[in-house]
Amino acid sequence: MVQNFRRKVCLIVDCLSGGGAERIAALLSIKLTDLNYDVSIISIRNEISYEFNGILYNLGINEPKFKILKQVSKFFDFKKVYKDINADVYIDFRMRNRVLMEWLFHVFVFDVKKMIMAIHSYNIFYHMPKHKFFYKEYNSSVAIVGVSKHICKCLEQVYEFKNLVNISNFYSRDILNMKYSDGYVDIDKEFVLAVGRLDNEIKQFDKLILAYKNSILINKSISLIIIGEGKDRPVLENLILRNNLEDYVKLLGFKDNVYSYMKAAKFLLLSSKVEGFPNVILESLVFGTPVISFNCKSGPSEMIQNGVNGILVEDQNFEAFTQAMNKMISDKGYYENCKSNTLSSVKKFSEKNVMDKWINLIES
Repeated sequence: MVQNFRRKVCLIVDCLSGGGAERIAALLSIKLTDLNYDVSIISIRNEISYEFNGILYNLGINEPKFKILKQVSKFFDFKKVYKDINADVYIDFRMRNRVLMEWLFHVFVFDVKKMIMAIHSYNIFYHMPKHKFFYKEYNSSVAIVGVSKHICKCLEQVYEFKNLVNISNFYSRDILNMKYSDGYVDIDKEFVLAVGRLDNEIKQFDKLILAYKNSILINKSISLIIIGEGKDRPVLENLILRNNLEDYVKLLGFKDNVYSYMKAAKFLLLSSKVEGFPNVILESLVFGTPVISFNCKSGPSEMIQNGVNGILVEDQNFEAFTQAMNKMISDKGYYENCKSNTLSSVKKFSEKNVMDKWINLIES
């Protein structure tokens, strides 16, 4: 679907690095540009690592050092850029839990009838301040997009929103190209993989490491590789040392060729306490790698079919998580069956299917 005229779409993000919402925003900027939209991006922070298309307005460059000055300066910079862009539609992917700042945006900056408010976490109040003023504002926007069905149900319980839309994350057909998944993987033995920000409160990599230690994987010489960075790296490094797992558990930090590791892994592990619609599950399945995940809120159950393309584990049951790892390794028939169904199981999350929903919303 190619546009006959260049409608202006502006994506608003905290940054273009590190997180799933930011990755989807970057991918959306590329796909909208391909469809002949005039795309711009407002980034609050100077953290840019994902590929994107469009004009970038990076508000994190040359910002004042003092916190109050930085916030005031950034507010007025944001207001000016928002007005100068004058988009037909603004899609807001930010974390929006600072009540005063969001009130200022809604009163003095936003044209709410041009706004699409994206909700990317099961903790919906990360993306919407807890107050009826904001509920009414969001209800007047073009749409509130929940990336999972469960997020939409949570929103329905808060307020009688009339403009809720479920648009899941999607995978680009481009990632199936060899250049994205055939990079060098510096691992000399079989491994399982976990990917995400090193934040034990949410991702629970500390508990995952112990669940791995209790599995048969060590005896089978199968390593646990964790890709990502975050505040809890020192905690995890210490945990690995205390449990004599240096030869088995590797923290690789950020990797540009993360898809290469997904493709090469035996299976992917997701041990999060909560999620939204975790891209790593979708991407892993696209590359033919089964997934073991907690049935946490929200997202995994919309992608993983238990026993078909992976294992959906009782939420927060780490003993069952260990047993699931053991089953994937010891039952080769079960594993091969899951592996054979990976890509076919996520066809509904393809670029075309999901982008059609975004286009319908932008053009509405």
